[in-house]
Amino acid sequence: MRTMWTFVGCIALSAHAADPLEQEVSIGADFGELDLRNDQHRLRGNVRIQQGELSIVADEAVASALQTDDSRWTFERAVHLQTAEVDLKSNTATAAFSNGLTDAKVTGTPAVFEQRQASEDKQAKGRAGQIEYDVPKGIVTLKNDVWFSYGGNEFRGNVVVYNVREERVVVNPEGQNNGRVNITIRPRNGVKLPAARPNESKSGS
Repeated sequence: MRTMWTFVGCIALSAHAADPLEQEVSIGADFGELDLRNDQHRLRGNVRIQQGELSIVADEAVASALQTDDSRWTFERAVHLQTAEVDLKSNTATAAFSNGLTDAKVTGTPAVFEQRQASEDKQAKGRAGQIEYDVPKGIVTLKNDVWFSYGGNEFRGNVVVYNVREERVVVNPEGQNNGRVNITIRPRNGVKLPAARPNESKSGS
């Protein structure tokens, strides 16, 4: 039997519920072991967390401090996190709620990111050993053997920082020894670049 909970104590409710961070959090799972005295909780089987457009599903989750404004979660196996902006998939994840989801970190082999509600020519997606998501700022940081694509153009490096709202990409930020940056730019609208002719580069010699 599937079990459903609604935790009101861990969030701030609004009479108008205009802000998605002020909506109640509903939690569902097939099995729940709840330590109410110590505020430590373990959920197993079809775990689902829902708050407005935010959803997190996983096979298992452990939560602490649910009855406060600063709860912490760990998710295991088949983790899928969605907000209005991003879609993240991984093997494991951690998340923090402070009057709503504030940040999440997903790890996997690999972890996968995709921007939601973007046109094909502005679609951003990527893979990495670890992905960090700063929810209030809308910034996704991919680390460790990163492959990242925006509108078909590809970026490879050890760290890629992507601002979802400004559509800004930073590969291997300065001040960090992150190795080489490799970028592949693809022609738009399916137009192929003309092939170089023999000895073309030697013209004028």
